[in-house]
Amino acid sequence: MKAPSPADHNVNLRIKASLLGVVGSFVLFAAYLAIPPLGIFSGILAPFPAAYNRILHGRLSSLIVLFGTATAVTGLFGIFAGGLYLGMCGMIGFLMPELLVRNVGGSRAIFWTTAANVVIFAVAFAVYGSVSSNNLPQMITAEINGSLKQALALYEKGGVTGEDLELVKSSMATAANMLQRLYPSLVTALFIVIGVCNLALLKKTLAKTPVPPVIGDFGSFRNPDLIVWVLIASGVSLLLPDSLITTPALNILLIVLLLYFVQGMAVVSALVSRHSVPAFVRMFFYVMMVIQPYLLALVAGIGLFDLWGDFRTQKKQENL
Repeated sequence: MKAPSPADHNVNLRIKASLLGVVGSFVLFAAYLAIPPLGIFSGILAPFPAAYNRILHGRLSSLIVLFGTATAVTGLFGIFAGGLYLGMCGMIGFLMPELLVRNVGGSRAIFWTTAANVVIFAVAFAVYGSVSSNNLPQMITAEINGSLKQALALYEKGGVTGEDLELVKSSMATAANMLQRLYPSLVTALFIVIGVCNLALLKKTLAKTPVPPVIGDFGSFRNPDLIVWVLIASGVSLLLPDSLITTPALNILLIVLLLYFVQGMAVVSALVSRHSVPAFVRMFFYVMMVIQPYLLALVAGIGLFDLWGDFRTQKKQENL
């Protein structure tokens, strides 16, 4: 009986890894579709099996994971869900690890992957609008309004009436209007968040492999200094009365603030590592960020003022 060759063993290993990747990515994305809003956390990690397989087993393995999962999602949830999977996971599961193995670096890989996602989203948006009788912005508005009505119905069933109900309606109407204006930046922000989370997980899981990808230290991340002028320009543009100017400016402002939030988190990460903060304190801080939005603004402020304060550089004590 002929013993299997090393080549056969490698092929079998790649096939098994690809099939496990399909199962893992499908479970993560199916949970995202079936258990909203808690499933958003699993949806964020759905590209990871494809990215992991690309780095360890090559392009073909990554493509098998992506298209195999898309086929399974389409079969169970429909063609829209399959397209949504490829839209959310395709570039992050394939292009980002492709850039990492070429030693592009973590932050640049996130930048180019997000740029590719935004371009694909914009092209799909334009093509859909030209070939379909449905108006996509109107569909988004209708979806937001439908969700608003469902939320109001829950408040009414919960016993909220009178002035309290009117206040809730007014607040939700304001939120709906902001969502209609901000969905381009919200989609971009989602791509950035998905990319960053998967990049962090790749760094953690591949650290002990023979040739780990060059990702870099998150604690040293810093935005280009010139971005502060984009922040200033977009902020000043909000003072103008024309919505054709203020809406794009508001979207740009949101993205820039997200970038400074990431830099703020890098500052916090560097300081935490330097001072050996206990794990439970770090966990409490991260939980508080989810619960308390003002803490998010504080971290973004730290990232912005790091431009001048350089908080991560240890100051030398001078002898008096």
